[in-house]
Formats: sequence, structure tokens, C-alpha cells
Amino acid sequence: MKQPITFISVTEHAKKQMDFYVDVFPHTTIQSVTYYDEYPERVLNGQLNLNGTLLYFLEMGPENPVTSGWNLSLFVEMDTEEEFDLIFSALSVEGIVIMGPEAAGIFQKVTWLTDKFGITWQLVFAGK
Repeated sequence: MKQPITFISVTEHAKKQMDFYVDVFPHTTIQSVTYYDEYPERVLNGQLNLNGTLLYFLEMGPENPVTSGWNLSLFVEMDTEEEFDLIFSALSVEGIVIMGPEAAGIFQKVTWLTDKFGITWQLVFAGK
């Protein structure tokens, strides 16, 4: 069996979402984007490398709305508090902060938030 890859289905704006993550996360690049033949503005398959982790994107279109939920989230451990603060700040704009940032367990800072695209993130920083 090969390594699982996170597959994100969205209603629309997949390319805009991928571009946003490239701006927010260091060492993140778009590897490829393929568009539907019949809907050239929609992403059929987008591949994003988020600091070594592949994320695939599929744009369903407004006729097939995708329901978001925070029962599944992407967990990212930050190397520095500054990195945590910058990424939290960018992801929380127009998003919903569910928890934090606050200290929890072994972590100096923890937050759980849903970004403006409906993707839920758990960001953590362990401290020194």
C-alpha cells in the first residue's frame, strides 16, 4: 500500500485556495493543476506540496456543493513561535477560531481553526 494523500474536495475556487496556502506556508508549492475540459475554470486535479506533504484538490462546482466540517483537520507543528503566529494570523483572517491560541499539554501554543475556505487546521508550537 502506498502512503495516503489528503484529498480536499471544494465547491469552487480550488486554484485560489491553493495559491493562498502557497503564500501562507513556507516551502509550499503547486506541483500541478489540471482543469476540466468542459469547465476550463474548474480544477479537476490540483496537487499541492505543503512542506513535503501532498494535498490533492478537486473542484466540484456550485451544482455539487461540498459541506465542510471540523471533524477532520490538518495538524501542523511549527518550528518557532514566530512561524506559529504568522501562519495563525493568515489562516484566521475571515476564518473561525475554534480554540486558542493557548497553552495545552506539552504545547506552548495550540489553536484549532477553520480557514476562509472551510479547511480546519490544528496548529501547535511545543516551545523550547
